[in-house]
Amino acid sequence: MFETIKNLFKKEETFSCIIFDGKKMKYLDLTQKQIDKLKEEHKDWTITKKEEC
Repeated sequence: MFETIKNLFKKEETFSCIIFDGKKMKYLDLTQKQIDKLKEEHKDWTITKKEEC
């Protein structure tokens, strides 16, 4: 029970990203799960982590 509650407050690692949808660039801090979800939903978008630049 304690571990379940502890996991709720655990912060996931975020990455600074540049997202380009063909018209606009956005600068966001996203978790890896969010990055993967965006890549899956929007195949034509370019998502680059800051470390990859």
